[in-house]
Amino acid sequence: MTLWLTVEHRIPTREQARGVWASLYRLGGLMGSAGLLASAAFAAYLVGAMLMVRVSDVNVQEARKTARLRNIQLTLTPRVSKLAFDDLVRFLQEQGRVPVPRSGAARDRRRERGERGVVNLVARDVLGETRQLRIKLLIANYDLFNEYDRAVGEAEFRKNVAYSLAGLAAALSWLYSPWWALLLVVPFRLYIAGVGSERIANDVIIQAVVARLLEPATLTGAAGLPAVPTEQGP
Repeated sequence: MTLWLTVEHRIPTREQARGVWASLYRLGGLMGSAGLLASAAFAAYLVGAMLMVRVSDVNVQEARKTARLRNIQLTLTPRVSKLAFDDLVRFLQEQGRVPVPRSGAARDRRRERGERGVVNLVARDVLGETRQLRIKLLIANYDLFNEYDRAVGEAEFRKNVAYSLAGLAAALSWLYSPWWALLLVVPFRLYIAGVGSERIANDVIIQAVVARLLEPATLTGAAGLPAVPTEQGP
């Protein structure tokens, strides 16, 4: 719809058509309205397939960005819920990767930020392996994989429809009236819902790791971070 609204005024009428346009009009007459609609839908599908944003791709991109910019990415929390994040903290404490807080010991804000940064890095590195871990999850627990797959489907559908609607609202605002920009409320709400579903999907992966159903390379040593010393440093 966005493409049609943008280029429709440049398309010649049947009487004005010459060359390729005349051939397309003749082809349309042979195919009929149903054939034209099916062709347009298939073309839209191809465009959407090439531009589609996937949850696994987003996780991989964030993990790569973290690998390049580790020193300034410590405060960026991955898209997981606080419950899943806290469970990952306890899991890493059991493994000795982050220290267990000592009762009665004075809190060191600087050290706490560093420890939280380590958990952030681990979470993003784990989610960066989503493409491989989803297959392992399918083998380990089919019901849990279904929960993950449902959340991924909802996230990708909502976010990609939101991008398309945002483009449509922008085209309408540019071609007709700025008041059409009010339609941006709809894709904004859809995008927020998509991010929520993406967080649920990522939670499933993190909780599967915490429950030891999955063993990502990040934590098995193939691509993992060294354990943080548990003794209290200066």
